[in-house]
Amino acid sequence: MFSVLLITWLLLFNQQIVAKTVGANIEYVEDDLDEEILVTTEHPILIENTTNDDDNSHNTVIIENETSTHLIDQNNMDKSELSLDDIIELNVGGQRMTTFRSTLTVVPNSKLARMFTKDNETKTKSISKENTAYFLDYNPVQFAYLLDQLRAIKRMPNFVPYELDIKQPNVDVRFNFSNMLNELGLNPERFLSPIVGAHLNLKTNSLIGWKECYRSKYNTPFNATVLTNTCKGKQLLIGCRSVNDKETLTVAGVGERENIFNPCPVNGQCTIDKKNNIGFYYVADYVWGFEARPKDWVDTNYYGHSMQTAFSHTCDSRDDHSDYRLCWSFSSGVSRGGGDRCGREKNLHNSKEWERLIYETI
Repeated sequence: MFSVLLITWLLLFNQQIVAKTVGANIEYVEDDLDEEILVTTEHPILIENTTNDDDNSHNTVIIENETSTHLIDQNNMDKSELSLDDIIELNVGGQRMTTFRSTLTVVPNSKLARMFTKDNETKTKSISKENTAYFLDYNPVQFAYLLDQLRAIKRMPNFVPYELDIKQPNVDVRFNFSNMLNELGLNPERFLSPIVGAHLNLKTNSLIGWKECYRSKYNTPFNATVLTNTCKGKQLLIGCRSVNDKETLTVAGVGERENIFNPCPVNGQCTIDKKNNIGFYYVADYVWGFEARPKDWVDTNYYGHSMQTAFSHTCDSRDDHSDYRLCWSFSSGVSRGGGDRCGREKNLHNSKEWERLIYETI
């Protein structure tokens, strides 16, 4: 017993720990923030173990309380992580949970991340802190399910928020789980909107996560190098509009870069693979564009994977679902006459009254 007290006294002396007593809880705060700030709740014991081998040096911090033990590998964490990534105690619907701050803040600019960003933590009114545990009024089973996925995201290289794909739990609790994601700002549409499909009369001030990378009028031939040299985003939003309405895209479609060059023959019909009711096509030296369907369109094709587009005067000229079609001819086809469309407006090849626009992800 004496040896334990002596070791504890030496650790407190060497690390210059200031103990602050708040009610029945003790909050340990290190003067030197080279290591983690550790906040625990119920009679915590802080033990530092150092084991030196010939081949390796291993440093761990063990934090124990009456209900749990946490082991932190200091060798595998850099100093910035140790100084910024402290442990957070949560009370979720009456159940205690413990995790790292970095897990809760892994999705930048989400509401959940803002709750637990250190600068905002003491200011937020969205969570209640009592006895150093933060209370969240959610189903603890559902939140634990979410927490495991956030831990997995934290270990993903090059994570992009708009590619957030948090899986839903069992069908019987999906509604509440979706509401929780929305309230915590963990839905991908929060970071990129629109995120898929084709859209009519899309207001440019409603775009989230997109930046304009190309604009030209229809009387100027389109150059395909724009898609490789100028607009390099992983996803592109392609749209067109009348010059008389600069705030509205008449029709716009979202496509992943890997899907926007679906090759088509010069003559005859082109089979387009569709994704989210939109399919892009590319005819070398002729045209580039997309054909789409309304969001609620039900595919009557048994195989459900393709659409047909026909070309006339160098551009798609079909009338079915005409509002959801866009076609631009390349500079090499400028002498062929006709072509180019924006929704139901056709033969805009030489028009100064219509504009092409391309946006890329920020």
